[in-house]
Amino acid sequence: MTQPCVDPLRTPWSWAIPALALLLLALFGLAGLNQPVFLWLNHALYLQTEGFWLNVTLFGDAGMMAILLLPLIGKRPDIIWSALLAGIITAVMVDVGKDYFAIQRPPNVLAAETFHQLGNRFGAASFPSGHTAAAFSVAGTISLMVMDTRIRVTVIALALFIAMSRIAVGAHWPMDITAGAFTGWLAAILGVWLGRHLPANRGVQMFCALLLVSTVVYLVFVHKNGDVEARLLEITVPLLSLALALPGLRRLFFPGVHHAA
Repeated sequence: MTQPCVDPLRTPWSWAIPALALLLLALFGLAGLNQPVFLWLNHALYLQTEGFWLNVTLFGDAGMMAILLLPLIGKRPDIIWSALLAGIITAVMVDVGKDYFAIQRPPNVLAAETFHQLGNRFGAASFPSGHTAAAFSVAGTISLMVMDTRIRVTVIALALFIAMSRIAVGAHWPMDITAGAFTGWLAAILGVWLGRHLPANRGVQMFCALLLVSTVVYLVFVHKNGDVEARLLEITVPLLSLALALPGLRRLFFPGVHHAA
């Protein structure tokens, strides 16, 4: 049985995060703090073990965020369905934002010796941060649909950690990650709303499950263009998520076998 989710339009959890993100976005832009704050945080967060932040930032990848939902199969299909809807909305909003604003990333603006750049170099537009948006999209969906405050605080803290990693690796400005947080959370609100009005039947649940399993296969066997330092995590986390999801997958696809056992 699924738990009732909070009305996303009638709780502080729906507006507090995006309101704070917009406030910081305006502050960084209007006060001219975007570059100074980036440089300060980039140096402050730097670690000699460069692979640490590359492994953290890996979780902002849309595929990695998606497979973290796998263990919820058979337990909270409503969260999976709403999160995937939110993910689609997030992807569209991020792509439109990047094309419209066309803001250059730090490596294309700053001299290489002035900051730390880790991992692969990205040539695409910078605003908003897609990794941050993906992280806050999932965190927002969970926060709006789970009653436990400890879980809410945990997923928001993890999303913020991923957002900070984008500055640590030198890929995004502070304005990028605040815009990404706003975008992801807004998408979560819309995804939860759509999920409540278009509930997932068994066919939709099976489709979502197959999509997530396919994502595991892609990350483990196909995707080879990521940072080498994070490749081990990119393999082990999807496989672990799949292993944890096996009981739910069995109940979903073979209900008769499960009941007969």
